[in-house]
Amino acid sequence: MIREVRADMSRYRNKGASWGQIFGNPAVWALSWYRFGHWLYKERSPGLLRPFGKVLYLFGYKFFEIVMEMHLDPSTEIGGGLYLGHSGAIHFNPEAVIGKNCDIAPHVTIGTSAMGRKGAPRVGNDVYVGTGATIIGKVSVGDGAKIAANTLVITNVPAGATVMGVPGRVVMKPVHAPSEKPLGSQQNEPVSEPARAVE
Repeated sequence: MIREVRADMSRYRNKGASWGQIFGNPAVWALSWYRFGHWLYKERSPGLLRPFGKVLYLFGYKFFEIVMEMHLDPSTEIGGGLYLGHSGAIHFNPEAVIGKNCDIAPHVTIGTSAMGRKGAPRVGNDVYVGTGATIIGKVSVGDGAKIAANTLVITNVPAGATVMGVPGRVVMKPVHAPSEKPLGSQQNEPVSEPARAVE
């Protein structure tokens, strides 16, 4: 838990926030409370402290859920370095997996599909999710992907791609450098003649 919290705080500091702004940010409160709950329920927390800790956690969890609309389930797997710019209407399904160093805006839902279909999203590292976006179902979002505001993601998103729309469509793909051929690979290749001008 301590390692993830340090990574979270480091992300806020790297974005220019002062310690006063960090400690006064309700989104940071909710994120830190999630880390505490995950430590209680999913990590090796001391057995003697666990019963009291769970009661304490429940009160805080209900406060963030009802007052701030921050539903960060303690069973959700979230890597270190998560950045929540603002609090409000963020919902993570307990089966969802979110990678390291992700940016998630308000009014975002990462959850399961309707009509009883099983499976929750797996979000990679360094992913940006814009305001109002929804990622549902057994889908995968690749590392470095960007989900535009108000986008509905119901299919897999390639790494580095930008997705926009309802339903979400890839509008920009990552630019890869052309692969270099090994030395000597051109020796046996036929030399093409220059094209002749059409008269």
